This record gives sequence, structure tokens and C-alpha cells, in this order.
Amino acid sequence: MPTAEGKRTPLTIGYSWGQQGLEAQFGGVFQPGEGIFSPGYPLAPPEPERLRLWDFPVGVNTIYTPRSYEPISFAELRALAESHDITRLAIETRKDQLEKLDWAVKGRATRSPDAAQQRRIARIAAFLQRPDGERPFATWLRALLEDVLVLDAATLEVRRNRGGGLIGLDVVDGATVKLLFDDTGRRPRPPAPAFEQVIHGRPWKMLTSDDLLYAPRNPRPHKAYGFGPVEQIVVTVNIALRRQAAQLRHFTDGNVPPGLLTAPEGWSAEQIRQFQEWFDSVLTGNTAARSRLIWAPSGARYQAFTEAPYKDEFDEWLARIVCYAFSLPPTAFVRQVNRATADTAQDAALAEGLSPLMGWVKRLIDHVIQDRMGEPDLEFVWADRRVPDPAEEARVLDTYVARGIYTLNEARDLLGLPPLPTSEGG
Repeated sequence: MPTAEGKRTPLTIGYSWGQQGLEAQFGGVFQPGEGIFSPGYPLAPPEPERLRLWDFPVGVNTIYTPRSYEPISFAELRALAESHDITRLAIETRKDQLEKLDWAVKGRATRSPDAAQQRRIARIAAFLQRPDGERPFATWLRALLEDVLVLDAATLEVRRNRGGGLIGLDVVDGATVKLLFDDTGRRPRPPAPAFEQVIHGRPWKMLTSDDLLYAPRNPRPHKAYGFGPVEQIVVTVNIALRRQAAQLRHFTDGNVPPGLLTAPEGWSAEQIRQFQEWFDSVLTGNTAARSRLIWAPSGARYQAFTEAPYKDEFDEWLARIVCYAFSLPPTAFVRQVNRATADTAQDAALAEGLSPLMGWVKRLIDHVIQDRMGEPDLEFVWADRRVPDPAEEARVLDTYVARGIYTLNEARDLLGLPPLPTSEGG
């Protein structure tokens, strides 16, 4: 037992903890070494460091091949997406769905822009008609979505004229772009380089975040690169590719005949060979003879081989997984369902898959309009996909105008009609 004048010092205090004066600093509120079976004092960092966003590999900026420290490379993801037909069809379907949508540029706060704002809207809309100066918006967007859905590495080069005005957004192959990090795992800010392009395995060009717009759709806090739908189903796609290869071999190199004909008892090998040659000579090149009866010696019997089905429930299961990854209904690849079920699946696919992808495109274009083009009061909007019911729309607008929620001119603006004079339109 310690004496009354003695001081009790926990033996669990680490040398580094005491050396840095942390005990005195936190002693009033943090005493983990007190008591029996205490948690003890933590090991103090030998040198205080800034907080890191993620535990990146040592020397990550010197590993110049993009994504080389990940288990699956960009090249492998592209090979999977291009080799498996259902995965490729899902990707192209998502592109088709976005391509057919209409879009517009409008003011964020006002429904009726003034003349100056209308001129700015027209200028930005004209730019977005051909964002790279060559391809129309829909074609440009398809190229961008390819890297979103396969690599989750959508990349755009920001081209400006000598006056600093934006003149082009060129789609860059995301597989050639390596990300750079500072000592905290953050992306360096200009004028420091944030990206490095690698061409043919050679460091090619340093780029800042002003030069390049890198927009992964599904980033993760512990990874440098995005996590696209193809990477999420790598194992499933591998299984499906092997299933496809087995089916292809059946039609190209299969060595299992339709059946086996048992010769009558007592036939010699020579007699069997002669009958086989005669039988083949009758049917070879004679399509009509294949549908006629052929008399065989007494005792000859035919035994058909039972083959595995060309398509079974497992193929449907693989198709369902792929479609689920892209939030598409699997109705094209599974057994027939009733109309109500198909419509429900279609609505769910629009809500779960297309709408988030539309939101990603809107956020990207809004960033370009508001931050890269300096128009914070304008935004990119998709046209409403729903077909309005004229009677229901008229009833709702009439109610809003009657209750003072909309003025008459605001209601006319929603219908695309010109405004009335102020005295009439309110």
C-alpha cells in the first residue's frame, strides 16, 4: 500500500505519451491508465501528421500505370464489357434511354428570364448542342457514358480560348488518366498537377483540375477510383463468359451425335461399316430424303442422347444479376411475365436506374455551366418523361391560379404560351 504522502503513477503510461506531454495536456479528461484492467494509454504518433482521407499505397504518385494497384485493371473491365453480350446490351440500352431525352437550359430562380438572361441561355444551349465542337450532344454523351458505366472514370478535357472562354469539352479515355494525391490523400489544387496522362506505358502529360474534369459517379472513401456496375459483377460476367464459351463449343466442336443406332444381333464390324456408309450416302446432300421413312434391318434400334438444354434457369439468373446491376428490367431474357408485372418492372427500372444517371449528368453539366462558364444563375434540366394528362394538368393549374399560388402568366409560361399584358396576366 502506498503511503499517504506517496503519488500513484500508472505503469501503463507509454514513454512516447509522456515525452510529448500528452498526459499533462489531457490528464483532466482522459485517464485510461487508471484502475484495474484499464484500457491503457494509446501509442502516441512519433511525429504529428495531418489527417489523411484514406490509406493510400506508399509512393502512390510514382506508380504511373493507372489503376495498377487495384485487383482489376481498366483493360480487364473493358474486355469483360465488350465480350459478354448481355452486359454490352445493358450498357447500350442505358445509352439509348438517355439519348432520346430532351433537355434545356433555364434560369434557376426565375421562370420568365429577361432579355439578357435569354441571350446567355441561348449561348450556353448552342455550346451544349456540340460540346466538343464536332459531335451532337447525344453522341457526345454516349461516349462519356461508356466510361461511366464500364470504368466509372468519366474524363473531359476543358478547352479554352486565349480569353479564357470555354470552347470545348473533349471526352478523354479515362483509362489513360492517373490520379495524383498530396500528403493527405486529397487531389492537389491548381497550379499543382492533379492528374497525369499515361500513353503506351509512358508518363505523357501533367494536368491540373482546371485542365481536366474527372467525374467518377460512384467514388468510395477507401479507393482512388470509382466503382462502376461492370466491376460490381466481375465474377458473374466471368461465369457468363464461360457459359457462352461452352455453348459456342457445342455448336462448333461438339462431338456428341443425336443418337446411337444399335445393329441387329450377329452383325460383324464390316457389316456395320457398310450399313453406315450406305445410310450416310442416302442422306448426305439430300434434304428431302431426311424427312422420309428409311427401312432398316430387323432388330435395329435407335437410342437418342439426352443433351443439356441450350438455355435454363441458370442463364436467366445470370441475366437477372447483370440487369439488376444496371437497374434494368430482365424481361427480355426471362420467361414471359404478364403485362402488369412487366410495366411495374419498367417503372422500377426508370426510378432506380435511369433517374440517378440523369441526376449525375445534370450535376456534371451544372458544374460546367455554373463553375466553368461562370453562370451560377443557370442550370441544365431534363424534359419531363411523363406524358401529361391535359385535363388533369388544366385542373391543377386552374386550382393554383385560383388560390394565388401561380399568376396567370406563370401558368401560361408552364404551358409554353406567351405572357399576357401585365394588367391581364397579373
